[in-house]
Order: sequence, then C-alpha cells, then structure tokens
Amino acid sequence: MSLPIVYCIMQQNRLLETKHCIDVVRPHVDRMVIVDGGSIDDSIFYLRNRKDVDLFLHPWKDNFSEQRTHYLDHAREIMGTDEFWVLVSDPDEWYTEGTAKNLRRVQDFAVERQFNAVAFQCQCVTLEGEERVYENLDQYWKALFFKYRPGMQYIGNPHETLVDGNGRGLSPMRVDLIYEHVKQANVHWHRGLRNMYVGGGGPNLGATNNLWLELREIVYQVYGRALSWHEFDKELIKGNIDHRIKDWLIKVRLEDGWDGSSEHREAYKTYFRIYHPEEEPEELKDEHIP
Repeated sequence: MSLPIVYCIMQQNRLLETKHCIDVVRPHVDRMVIVDGGSIDDSIFYLRNRKDVDLFLHPWKDNFSEQRTHYLDHAREIMGTDEFWVLVSDPDEWYTEGTAKNLRRVQDFAVERQFNAVAFQCQCVTLEGEERVYENLDQYWKALFFKYRPGMQYIGNPHETLVDGNGRGLSPMRVDLIYEHVKQANVHWHRGLRNMYVGGGGPNLGATNNLWLELREIVYQVYGRALSWHEFDKELIKGNIDHRIKDWLIKVRLEDGWDGSSEHREAYKTYFRIYHPEEEPEELKDEHIP
C-alpha cells in the first residue's frame, strides 16, 4: 500500500506560478505544505483562504536550505509520523498531468526496488510572455520525490543538498516522467546575479572569490551596512545605483573561464539590459556579452 504524499513548496510573491503548481498536484497528494517568505502580493491571503493548503510564514533570510528545511519540518509535524513521502518543487518547476497522475505508481515501483527517492527528467521551457518559444527534454534528472527520513534537512546555500539526520543523501531511481522548468526568457540572468550575490557564484565560492568580496565591500561602503539579497535587488530596481557599484558591474561584464564567471556577466546584463537599459553606457550598448 502506498504511503501518504505531502507536497511541499516555498514561494514569495509568485502567486500565479504557485497556484499552477498546487492545482496540478492537488488531486494526487494527501497534504500540501507551503512556506511563504513574506509575500507582499496577494499570496498570503489567497493561500490562507484555501482549505486544502497548510500555509506557514517564515520571513526570508537569504538562505535557501533553511527555507526548504522549514517545509520538511512542517510536513513531519502535520503527518505525526515518519511514514510518508515528500514531493517538492519550486514555483518554476511544473509537474505535467501525466507525472502527477503516476505518483502512487512510481512510489510503489521505487519501494519494490529499494530506492528511497525518484528523479524526474527535466524539460526546459522558455516563455516570452505567455508564448512557449523553446522546449527541450534535457539529459538531467532531479530527485524531487522521496521518502521522509528522521532529521531530514537541506544544507548549502544557495545550491543545496538534502541529507537525513545521519548525513546520508538520497538514492534516487530515474524514471521517464518529466517536470518542466519554466522560465521567462533571460530570467537566468537574474538568478545568476542572485546566486553570485548570496553565495559568491559557481559552487558557492564565497570568500574564495575576490570579486565577490570586492562587491560586498563596495555595498557596505555605499549603504553603511551589509544588504540582504532582496534589499540589494530593490536598490538595483530603483536605478541610478551608486557609481561604485556600476563600475564593478562594468568591470566584470566580460569575466570568463572559471566556474561562476557567467554569473558575474549576468549581473551586468540584469542591471543594464533588463532593469535599466537607459543607463547602459552608449559605447557598450552593442557589445556582445556571452
């Protein structure tokens, strides 16, 4: 007999995508746990009003692992037992109807073969507005469905790993069911900037990345304190950022040849080509930045 399934997702100001996610999986799971980081759109009101959702508020602290661990802890609290499976996704990871309908079957299939997790194949989808302009079935599988184990938590930031109380990871079984990684064109620039600002880029390079240390020091000089990612992003959105930060963005725009260099280039493109193209130096507007 299949064990109960708890769907878990963290979100903040992503109501449309989150609603899509939960509407698809709702008929095929037993409970839904949502951790909200402090939305200022209508997310909290909408989700609180849904009787099929268990909503928990945890103000965002620039830590992906901590936020994801919150939903695991709440799932365990709600179920009152370790005997359940967890299905997770982010708001930009959408399950197809076919995958959602087969969750019980694939859970049984994995248990029979002594696997504690299932990895779904990723199909990348790029949108321009509502139009799908690109789809590709990647040779990449992600373990998004797993048996709960005591003490489970995510570690690492912003790129995280799931381990149990003994530090053991998952043993996933790959299946031919898919999830869609759906994003607006060029949104990866903003994600790259976020990963670089939070963790130094690449595999969480942090203080080993001198360019990251330099940016953090400039931000401290400009604002008199360290800024969280969301605070920094808000400053970028306002525009007319301090010339010291602009100079840094311009300096790193052609970084190449090391793991994390692309995220520095994406910082330039996010500010000057998405947020404020009117501020891009004239002599750089036609420059190709890979």
